[in-house]
Amino acid sequence: MEAHEEMIYGLHAVAEAIRAGEPISRLVVGANRRRDPKVAPLLSDAHARGIAVSFESDGAVFRGAPGDRHQHVAAVVRPFAYTPFGEIRARVRAGKSALVVIVDHLEDPHNLGAVMRNAEGAGADAVIMPDRRNASVTAVTRRAAAGAASHLAIARVANVAATLEALKADGCWVAGLSLVPQAIDYRLADYGDKAAIVVGAEGKGLSRLVGERCDLLVRIPLHGQVASLNAASAAAVVLFEVARRRVVKGPFTATPRASEAKTPSNP
Repeated sequence: MEAHEEMIYGLHAVAEAIRAGEPISRLVVGANRRRDPKVAPLLSDAHARGIAVSFESDGAVFRGAPGDRHQHVAAVVRPFAYTPFGEIRARVRAGKSALVVIVDHLEDPHNLGAVMRNAEGAGADAVIMPDRRNASVTAVTRRAAAGAASHLAIARVANVAATLEALKADGCWVAGLSLVPQAIDYRLADYGDKAAIVVGAEGKGLSRLVGERCDLLVRIPLHGQVASLNAASAAAVVLFEVARRRVVKGPFTATPRASEAKTPSNP
């Protein structure tokens, strides 16, 4: 492997990278999986796209994988190609609706990957992150994202607060996830047709400047003993509420329990 290349590990992450047209130079599969029916579609896709395949028997290529979840499948790829922020702005301005996710100094690559996976699943158009004091898109991130990074426009920016101002100028309504008392229930918030959802760092939340740039702050009511959800889980809750609004307009309304419904015998 060349110094500028990196590895994507795991059957699903590699399959998604191939499907998305990632610049894969070589596919590496453990010799013990050469005839594995679960791997066969992957090999077929690789051959169809002209990607070289090698079978490794000593397992050396998999020793650099985080943990033991490589599944004896890896792809050698060039470093991730970020999308210029200007391109994302152009897409936001041109569309009637938009959903953009901004992470505010999220340093754990697994959490970043999980946020990307949730964002893509909710139909987000882009993920934006700072270029310092934040995890980047690496093999670890791609593995946690389960292929989602291959289907998202992902940009790095120098200043998150300034980025939010730019998105607001492009028509986005900016909502930050927060635990502060003035934050409103996320189910009651108006996210607009063009929404930018800001996710803060683990344990720290949104920085002061970023919080001040948000149009509104939203919180997720919890009913157990824990004080908060992790960044990826909180992002998922709010992102899928925004996605729900695209299908069913308006804020959340609870359906009455059957025992509370009015009937002829229970007026």
